[in-house]
Order: sequence, then C-alpha cells, then structure tokens
Amino acid sequence: MDKVIDIEERIPSMREKRRRRTNKKFIFILSIFALALLVILYFQSPFSKINKVTVTGANLHDSEFYIETSGLLKDKSFWGFTTKKTEEVLANLETVKKVSVSRKWLNDIDIKITEWDTVGYIEKDGQYSYLLEDGETFSSDELKPSNQAPILIGFDNSGSRKKVTKQLLELEKDVYRLISEIILNEEGHGSTDLTVYTENGYEVRAMISTFAEKMAYYPEIIAQLSDHEKGVIDMEVGTFFTPYSKVYGLSEEGDERAEEEE
Repeated sequence: MDKVIDIEERIPSMREKRRRRTNKKFIFILSIFALALLVILYFQSPFSKINKVTVTGANLHDSEFYIETSGLLKDKSFWGFTTKKTEEVLANLETVKKVSVSRKWLNDIDIKITEWDTVGYIEKDGQYSYLLEDGETFSSDELKPSNQAPILIGFDNSGSRKKVTKQLLELEKDVYRLISEIILNEEGHGSTDLTVYTENGYEVRAMISTFAEKMAYYPEIIAQLSDHEKGVIDMEVGTFFTPYSKVYGLSEEGDERAEEEE
C-alpha cells in the first residue's frame, strides 16, 4: 500500500502559508473572546450606567419632572432605552411643543425641551392656569401670574380659549404687552364680546373675531388721546372714544378721590 505523502510538509513555502493561516484563525477566535469579555466587563462597570441627565428649556415644569417622566434616572442602563420612544413619552406632555433626546460622551444624556409659549393666564374662582399658544390650559400649584401676559376671565370653554389665543398670537408685541386683563362677557351683554383693560389706563371694547385687527391701531389711537381724559375705546363697529366721566359718571380725579375716601 502506497504511503500518503503530505506535500505541504515537504515544501517550506506551503508549510509557512498553512502556519500563517492557522495563526490567523487563532487570533480571530482570541479576538472574539476578548471582545466578548470586554463587553461583559463594560456592562458590569459604572460606565454602562447613566451618569448625568441635563435638561434645557424647562420653565413650566422643572427639570426633575421631565427627567422622572422620561425614566432616564441616574444609574439606569445607558443603553436600555431608545431615544425615539423617550421623545414620544415627553412629547405627549401638555406643556411640550418639541423635544429631542440624545446620548452625550460616555454616559451622559441631553434632553432639549421646547415648551408651548404662555399667551395668558386663565382666572377662575381665584385660581390661575396657563393659557398656552396651542389654545390648551395647564394648571400649576406654583403659578403666580406675571405682567408679561394678560389675565383672562370668563374663558371657561375651549372654543373661546382657542379663539382668543389665535387673536393674541396675531398681535404685535408692543400692543400685546399693553394688555392687562381680558374679560369675556356673558351672552346677553349687548354685542360686545370682550372688555379689555390696558396697562396705560384705557378700557377697550371689541369683538373677539376682529380683536387683533382692531388693536393694531391702538397705539395710534391713544397717541391722539394724550391730551384727553382717559376712557373707553369702543372698537366693535368703527372706533369711538368716550371719557370715563361720561361712561361711569366720574372723572379720573373723581375716581382717585373716591378711592382715597374708601
């Protein structure tokens, strides 16, 4: 019987080639094991846990509220969530207009919140809630109205709130800042929808549907009235001015004396 001869063993170049091939296989297998070991060690180490969550853009809620709602708490898995699903959870909050969640550095997370702007404060029974730019309201126990937005009274249904929100958003900023209080009159109160009180002492009566359009002329109107007693500006149909003394029977000086006597 003929003996089987291993040609590769007799030819040095072929023998060296086979040795290199074997070494490559060994190195590849060793690399796989090393990588697997590193992955295991990583997930057992603090580097795989959330270290810090930073929230920017939080005003209506504090940062901690958004962090707790997201579920991205310190020492939880850095890879145990998807940014898309977390964004969906936060986007469902009534205060959130837009949100982005991203991983930063080794184990930090960045949450960027864009909240709906506040266009006014709804007052009811002495309690206040935010009126947001999407026409929805948001209540907060810590809410204290500022002079940056008007107080709105009588806007108890969503339809009227959305209408007045649309009008307020159409106002020029310099006119918007002059509005102190808006009252939605009850049905049967003549033809006037709104009674508006301004920071510079005038009372404006207007229809809600044309409020922004008519208020665009407010700065020009009061400029012409600078030498007159303050009073009521009626913008329902056309524009008419009546001094307080004729509307309420008291002049500005009379009002001041009445207040002092009280």
